Amino acid sequence: MPCCTFSTCVHNLDPVILHIPGTPLALRWYGLAYVAGFALGYLVLLALSKKSLYVVKPNKLADFITLICLVGVIMGGRLGEFFFYWIPEHGWSGFCADPLWIFRVWQGGMASHGGILAVLLVAVLYARKQRLSIPAVCDGLAIVCPIGLFFGRVANFINGELYGRICSPENPIAVRFPSEYFEFSQATQYQIQEAVERAVGTPLQSLQIVNAEGQPQESVFELLTRLCRESESAREAFSNFLNARYPSQLFEALGEGLLLFVVLITLRLVWRNAPVGIFSALFCFLYAAARITSECFKEPDAPMWGSVTRGQYLSFAIIALGLVFLAIACRQKHSAKGAS
Repeated sequence: MPCCTFSTCVHNLDPVILHIPGTPLALRWYGLAYVAGFALGYLVLLALSKKSLYVVKPNKLADFITLICLVGVIMGGRLGEFFFYWIPEHGWSGFCADPLWIFRVWQGGMASHGGILAVLLVAVLYARKQRLSIPAVCDGLAIVCPIGLFFGRVANFINGELYGRICSPENPIAVRFPSEYFEFSQATQYQIQEAVERAVGTPLQSLQIVNAEGQPQESVFELLTRLCRESESAREAFSNFLNARYPSQLFEALGEGLLLFVVLITLRLVWRNAPVGIFSALFCFLYAAARITSECFKEPDAPMWGSVTRGQYLSFAIIALGLVFLAIACRQKHSAKGAS
């Protein structure tokens, strides 16, 4: 196991904002990211609707966004993670051994591709029920979807999950992620525990947080990461085993999130008579391009399919969806010209 010898930033952010006293519950950055994404998405769509730039009326928007959030984003994202990543890795036997995993969303594990497809399904059903144009309903969601993607990727970085591929320790933006601990052999994990124990000068067992019955309330990894946040010597001892990596979560936050939102909202404001479906098409193309690019810096979180990652492969399906929306937009534009 190669050790890192250069000075690189060590990830030591706490995914928990606040522990609720007397309970196992906690307020986490991951959950707050979703709340922020939903709230800002609603406010942007409300502003567009009031300017007659979105087909869903302001008085119906809150219920629509709530439906999109609960069924589309959360359920779709979790089911996407389950079918696209978890089942291929653990199998149905793994699900039978831990069926409650699918409900523990606070631990992370939301597939953006699954969320996008589920949001599309909810939008189609809602549009048909309300007798609205399906592409027009999807266009607004396409514009605000990058907001949620931005906050979600930032939350991934705070959690120290879905990190990047190994890079040079001399890279000024390189980060060492303690979550790499789970990729190590058991022997290496024991070496890390012993190194941190020597660094703090106290047996790790005596530092674990326990409940009233004396049972540990944190895993060994949670203890190690807590010590890294509290002790510079512990952080240095742990970092000697970690590889320098790209902060790919931030690349995704900027590309799939911030940049994509700026492009789409700008076009929506200046292109008032845009054909319906065009913003959905642009979202699909630009998101897929950003995701395929960022995956080149991201550590594959599923077995590679040749030289293509799972995320890149699924992005091709998003491109195909974009072609459908583009065809709808071109047809609508042609029909408008014919009518004039």
